[in-house]
Amino acid sequence: MQLKMGVQTELRSWEWKTCHAPTYPEPDLPKDPRCWSRSDVATWLHFMAMLHHLPCVPVDRFLMNGKALCLMSMDMFLGRVPLGGKLLYKDFQIRLGRAMYSS
Repeated sequence: MQLKMGVQTELRSWEWKTCHAPTYPEPDLPKDPRCWSRSDVATWLHFMAMLHHLPCVPVDRFLMNGKALCLMSMDMFLGRVPLGGKLLYKDFQIRLGRAMYSS
């Protein structure tokens, strides 16, 4: 009985944290990542780190604009950010795909 109550308490705590997790407003970036400036890239990196609770992403490893990010492979992202590089790469590719194929 005591174990069951402990699990229920943990579940309620998890549900509360999930439902009340802080939301971060999407930064005001150009919809097309190919148009991003260096400053836009830095803003996106900071937003993604906050949103996904990643360790601080060193902006000096991404001193480039959006067109340069387009040329980066997943391995290049991982080389710059081992913890979170895959997530950054996938998010960037989704944004790029939306920009390229939206009407």
